[in-house]
Amino acid sequence: MKKRLAIEGGEPVRRVPLPPPYPGALVMGEEEREALLEVLEHKSPFRYYGPDLLKKVSAFEDCMAEYIGTRHALGTSSATAALKVGLVSLGVGPGDEVIIPAFTFIACVSAVVAARAVPVFAEVDDTLNIDPADVKAKLSPRTKAIMPVHLQGVACDMDALLSVTAENGVAILEDCAQSMGSAYKDRKLGTLGEIGVFSLQMNKLITTGEGGCLVTSDYDLFIRAVRCHDHGNLREFEGGSPFLGENYRMSEFAGALGLVQLAKLESIIARMKAAQREILDGIGGIEGLILRRISEGAEDIGTSVIFFAPSAETARKFVDALNGENIGASQIYGGAVYDAYPQVLAMSTATSDGCPFTCPRYTGKVAYQRGMCPVTESVVEKLIYIPLAPTFDAQDIADVVAGVRKVANCLL
Repeated sequence: MKKRLAIEGGEPVRRVPLPPPYPGALVMGEEEREALLEVLEHKSPFRYYGPDLLKKVSAFEDCMAEYIGTRHALGTSSATAALKVGLVSLGVGPGDEVIIPAFTFIACVSAVVAARAVPVFAEVDDTLNIDPADVKAKLSPRTKAIMPVHLQGVACDMDALLSVTAENGVAILEDCAQSMGSAYKDRKLGTLGEIGVFSLQMNKLITTGEGGCLVTSDYDLFIRAVRCHDHGNLREFEGGSPFLGENYRMSEFAGALGLVQLAKLESIIARMKAAQREILDGIGGIEGLILRRISEGAEDIGTSVIFFAPSAETARKFVDALNGENIGASQIYGGAVYDAYPQVLAMSTATSDGCPFTCPRYTGKVAYQRGMCPVTESVVEKLIYIPLAPTFDAQDIADVVAGVRKVANCLL
């Protein structure tokens, strides 16, 4: 028997919204407070010097490198900064192209443009990750790097991407912003390409409010990253040719928070995976709903539940109905792709000359418009996204299952 939807005047599945999707922030407590106070009391919030420096950023970097499995890690002011630093480290610049997924956060586009290179969009498939076959089709003599984005805790098909780059000598910069701790065939994300980048922004698995981290096992790339993020300085490091850099340094406050949060990461992941597993078991078999596909060898660390409706119209109705039941749902990035950002379609930059798109060294030609990645558009407009939190209890999980089943029963 169908129950009346809350948006149509029925009784909602739950009276209050689900816990907000801020995994790291929700588990903050006394440990984070003490870590921040320790830095404050030592009056040394800058990472490189002060009256009584604790070297929290350096300690965080050491722990990140050990946890991810790389030789080096570099804390930055944001993940966007880390992407820019990573691209510069790889030698990306004017005249170059970087292939990125057509479905991703705008930071990927911004970082490529900030490095004075041109973003080239490749299709995503039903994993919501970049399609290696379309990456291969989008390669050109100008391609300097590929930036796979491991969306919502799930790895891209890295074997296929590595096969493409092995044939063409193109570097991989992994955007792991949403997937810290996830793995591909038992290797942590961030270790499969030349460089990996992680986010510590507010809604990520662990957070310092804002922050990022770059990892690599290539010392030469690491040295370039250090120079780029600190005005060309090397501080305690040696090697490489000097060049003018910028300022993307992490503060000691962020380093202190990052250390504490990193120690909680595995617990956060375990709790979210457990919640996701119960929800997926509970909604499995609903006719008309298709669960997100996971590439072979990829790990899903449980940041969300994602499935697809039969049509874009049904997906929008499904999201509205779930929210009416107080089951927080949405279509990631509004169910849109590049057209969600007018500045991308317009190729609008801060420079009056339109660089990098009009750079004399750029010999290609790009134009961004709706329809250029039709597979991506078709996939994305049908998706339904329910973010999870490590604080979900048995009732929260049961309510998500009940809400999805109730809405499906009415709409499908």
